[in-house]
Amino acid sequence: MADRERNWANILFLSVTPVLGIAGTALYASRFGVAWWEPVLCLTLYLMVGLAVGSGYHRCFSHRAFQCHPAVEGVFLVFGAMAMEFSALRWARDHRNHHRYVDTDLDPHSIRRGPLWAHVGWTVFEEPPDRGWDNVPDLLSNPRVMWQHRWWRHLGLGLGLGIPTLVGALLGRPLGGLLWGGFLRIVLVHHATFSVNSIAHLWGSRPYTLACTARDNALIAFVTLGEGYHNFHHAFPSDFRNGLRWYQWDPNKWFIRALAGAGLAGDLRRTPEPVIERERLSVLGTVAGATPAAS
Repeated sequence: MADRERNWANILFLSVTPVLGIAGTALYASRFGVAWWEPVLCLTLYLMVGLAVGSGYHRCFSHRAFQCHPAVEGVFLVFGAMAMEFSALRWARDHRNHHRYVDTDLDPHSIRRGPLWAHVGWTVFEEPPDRGWDNVPDLLSNPRVMWQHRWWRHLGLGLGLGIPTLVGALLGRPLGGLLWGGFLRIVLVHHATFSVNSIAHLWGSRPYTLACTARDNALIAFVTLGEGYHNFHHAFPSDFRNGLRWYQWDPNKWFIRALAGAGLAGDLRRTPEPVIERERLSVLGTVAGATPAAS
């Protein structure tokens, strides 16, 4: 990393938001108490932004796991910007590179460089000058994606901080709205997303592929609305589901199905069950073959 300049804007933002979001919210609550609607506002926006990132940025734009109405794309792009995790164009470009080069030096947030790098370190350096947009030609031709690419910072800050402040003002506590629904929510969304890159490559099970470090981690799935079933996802990246079984927590999967039921999404891609079972049995066989038989 010695030849790459630090991105001081990212460093400042990632340093200030936890101070305001965690310490600021705690101080405000200790002095003025907690209104019932403040954590509700935080959770509501967390869910809306989380679905926009998981269903929109990830499964729709990055993997084309389903198609959706342009209006739905617009909602994904607006609420996805509020995550402050780059534009959909860059998010998808980096994520496609993560899958293509997983666990190598070309993986933007390779776990091989350490948990801190995979979690957040990769965001605090300027991009390599040779990192272009060759792997996202479909998104380059999407006018909604390109519009959001130009304006995502304005949308993210303006709406991501403005909406909760306005809600707070209507309820008599604008600062409470800003802290709970703005800064604290941003911090929670950031580190939930980042945990997929770090924790879900360190701890969990690998039932579908041993070809990479990705793990299925139910705790990370819970906080990311289903994104933590990461081993399944790396084995079958174009599947619109991450949680395969009915009992696995995957609100993004359920949301996409609801959109399809409403006629707002279609072409939901599913990996055939025999293919999934074949890969699962292959892993079981490999593990069994590598385990010494009991005497």
